[in-house]
Amino acid sequence: MHEPTEPTVNEHGAETHPAFGMISAHRISSTPGQVLFDSDITHQHTVRISVQRATRGRDLHRDWIHETGRDLIEVELSEAQWASFVSSMNTSGVPCTLRKTESDWNLPGLVYDPRLALSMAETKDAADRMFRQAQAALEAYEQAVADKAPAKERAAKLRELRTALNNAEPNVTYAAKSLSEHAENVVQKARADIEAMVGAEAHRLGLEAGQAQGLLELPAVPGE
Repeated sequence: MHEPTEPTVNEHGAETHPAFGMISAHRISSTPGQVLFDSDITHQHTVRISVQRATRGRDLHRDWIHETGRDLIEVELSEAQWASFVSSMNTSGVPCTLRKTESDWNLPGLVYDPRLALSMAETKDAADRMFRQAQAALEAYEQAVADKAPAKERAAKLRELRTALNNAEPNVTYAAKSLSEHAENVVQKARADIEAMVGAEAHRLGLEAGQAQGLLELPAVPGE
C-alpha cells in the first residue's frame, strides 16, 4: 500500500493529488484506416483511450472534476481488441497501440506488415525445406544404386530417404495448422470489428437489435 497523503489546493482553488486521474474512451473514424499492433488488417473504426491527471473543485454543493495537463498515456485498439479488453479479466492483457505518453506526444506510427504474410512464408519455407531434404535423400539413394554400392550402404541411404519422408509430413502439417489458425484468427477479429461497427451505427440510428441486420445486407447485383 502506498502512503496516503492529503490533497493540496492549487492557485485556482482546486484540489490536486498525484493519484487524481481521468480516463476516457472515444470511438474514432479515420480514412484510409489505422495500422494497429497485432492486427493484420487496417481499421477505419477504432477505440482510443486516454488517461490524464485531474483536479477536483467544489462549487454549488457538488464536486467538479476536470482533466488537466497532457495525457499520461493514450492507446488505440481495434473494436475486437476493445471488446476483448472490457470482457477479459485476470488475463495477461490485450495488445494495444501506444499513441502518446507523458514524455512523448509524437510516437511513431506502425508500418503495415501483416503477420499473416509471415505465417504464409514460414509455411512455404517449411515445405520447400522438407522437399529439398527428401529430394537430396532420393538422389543419394539413386546414386548408391547406380554405383552398385554395397547392400549395407544402399540400406543406409534408403533409411535416410524414409526418414526424410517421414519427417516431412508432421513438419509441414504443423506449419499448415499454424497458418490455418492464424488465418482463422484474422477472420474472427475482422468479423468482431464489423459486428461492433454495425452495432455502433445501429445505436446511433436508434435501431433495435433485430433491425440492425439490414445494415449488413448488400444491394442485389442486376441479373441475380
